[in-house]
Amino acid sequence: MGTIVGKKDEHILVCLSSSPTNKKIISTAAKMAGVFHARFTALYVQTGAETISADKERLEAHIRYAEESGAEIVMTHGEDVALQIAEYAHLSGVTKIVIGQSSVIKSHFFSRRTLTEKLIELVPDIDIHIIPDTVQAENYRKRHYEIHWKHPSARDLLLTLLIFTACTVIGLLFEKLHFTDTNVVTIYILGVLLTSVLTDGYFCSLAGSFLSVFLFCFFLTEPRMSFQTYAVGYPVTLAIMLLSSVIAGTLAAKLKTHAKISAQQAFRTQILFDTDRQLQQAKSKDEMLDITCTQLTRLMECGIVTYVAENGILSEGTLFSEQGTSSEKELLNEEEQKVAHWVYEKGKRAGATTHHFSEARCLYLAIRMGNYVYGVIGISMGKEELDSFAYSIVLSVINECALAMENIRNAEEKEKNAIMAKNEQLRADLLRAISHDLRTPLCSISGNADMLLHNGKSLDDRMKQQIYSDIYDDAEWLTAVVENLLSITRIHDGRLKFKFTDQLLDEVIMEALKHISRKHDEYQIIPECEDLILARMDVKLVIQVLVNLIDNAIKYTPPGSTIWICGCREDGKAKISVTDDGPGIDDEMKPHIFEMFYTGKNTIADSHRSLGLGLALCRTIVEAHGGKLMLTDHMPHGCTFTFTLPLSEVILNE
Repeated sequence: MGTIVGKKDEHILVCLSSSPTNKKIISTAAKMAGVFHARFTALYVQTGAETISADKERLEAHIRYAEESGAEIVMTHGEDVALQIAEYAHLSGVTKIVIGQSSVIKSHFFSRRTLTEKLIELVPDIDIHIIPDTVQAENYRKRHYEIHWKHPSARDLLLTLLIFTACTVIGLLFEKLHFTDTNVVTIYILGVLLTSVLTDGYFCSLAGSFLSVFLFCFFLTEPRMSFQTYAVGYPVTLAIMLLSSVIAGTLAAKLKTHAKISAQQAFRTQILFDTDRQLQQAKSKDEMLDITCTQLTRLMECGIVTYVAENGILSEGTLFSEQGTSSEKELLNEEEQKVAHWVYEKGKRAGATTHHFSEARCLYLAIRMGNYVYGVIGISMGKEELDSFAYSIVLSVINECALAMENIRNAEEKEKNAIMAKNEQLRADLLRAISHDLRTPLCSISGNADMLLHNGKSLDDRMKQQIYSDIYDDAEWLTAVVENLLSITRIHDGRLKFKFTDQLLDEVIMEALKHISRKHDEYQIIPECEDLILARMDVKLVIQVLVNLIDNAIKYTPPGSTIWICGCREDGKAKISVTDDGPGIDDEMKPHIFEMFYTGKNTIADSHRSLGLGLALCRTIVEAHGGKLMLTDHMPHGCTFTFTLPLSEVILNE
């Protein structure tokens, strides 16, 4: 058996409807998306047609099922369903469309084309998978093409009667003024349009169309107060009037419905735009959750509970509410938290208005991108479910939050990988430098020790003293290198614990001078420090910084040079500088002087090559103290390394 490998850009679209077989179609599309590892979208096209409550409930159940199956829910609107599907498919890069078998049966030549036929014509470059209806749904098919009347309210009925009563009064007035019948007819058509705009649904519009003909015929044609007319053209006039009224009323009602849907879409777009704009400015997951819950609180006007996942563990819940009542605080009880943990583990919705933990007070939704769950959001609910529009907005806002968290996660992973790559490079550079540069002093120590062992009796005292001195110098250099290596690896691994104490600066400088290379006798080292400067520091590490800076000055300056170590107060801090009057550092080397393993081109006075760790370590230690290590030129020649330490507060006990 071969393995089916899907393209990375596969995008499967399933069409949502209230048909009883739509759940099977969604399930089939979800399986296809899993096999092809494809992006999965569920699209519902709102046409503005009135539907009965059973169909609405079934549609909302299908939307939730698609969301649980991993689909991204998208809603659009328009009269032509096939055209809307085709436009979305082209704009979103859909490669496969999954729809159910059309319930329309062509009975004659003039029958309208089915949805499938229209789609094949509109998107010939996209695969269309038609799932046959295996479940009998005859009752649904019969209802599908029936007009579902929305029962008018008493207000709408009264308003319709008032409008056409006013139209009749105006018509009688026009007759008194000897206006033609054409003017009166237009008044009734205007009444039909007003009825369509001011009332809900189609019932009042169509009822007004018939009422206008009835009133015109009864009150404004001869003989009055009867439905008999002697005029030859009146039956045609009444028929045209009725047809015009029906068409005008129906179109006005449709336009009103689509205007309402457009307003809803604009509202959702604005909500998503504001949410996306704020999420892009957020820097952490907690800030993103705060923005998301603030938007949902304003949108739903109810309490919102959030749980964020950190390292595979769901945190304690946080309540977002404008009222903050005691009843809303109960949303964080133990039972509600159990539901939230179940949603986090399963990645599915649960809680109020669902089949899982329906006794809970909140509807819990996972903040999920793919198979990764970033947290859980709970929405305080009553007994009624969210309608499809409100639910789509909630899902869209939560998906925006999940996408923003996914971007942060990807950035963190990218940064982590970059750090790992950098550490691997540092480790490789370190091993290469150690294996190459430690070989010289080790060979020198080994060779000198061998000479003393085998030829010690034949060597004079001056030669022995020189060999002893070389062994000591090499050992000291190795000790300093190992000390720097240990310190810098501990700092980078986070294993070095700083022990801050208050120390007198002049004593620290004098202690550092005791640990510098014995070759300092060939240089003039002048310590200068103001009295009673108390600084906050890890004294061992600061001594290591001073030793490295002084040894660095000895290495790169010729014997007989002068080195100054100065300590003073400046801008509320303790300032320490190490200055030499050597050849200085080239300008092209200065930007890299504090980089690890950078050794530059300057010739070292002794035979040892630097590993480029000393100054990098000094900068790391100084920055850990809240200071900054800087390099400046010393006129007329030489260079100065300066760093600062925080001053300690002196408390006098009287």
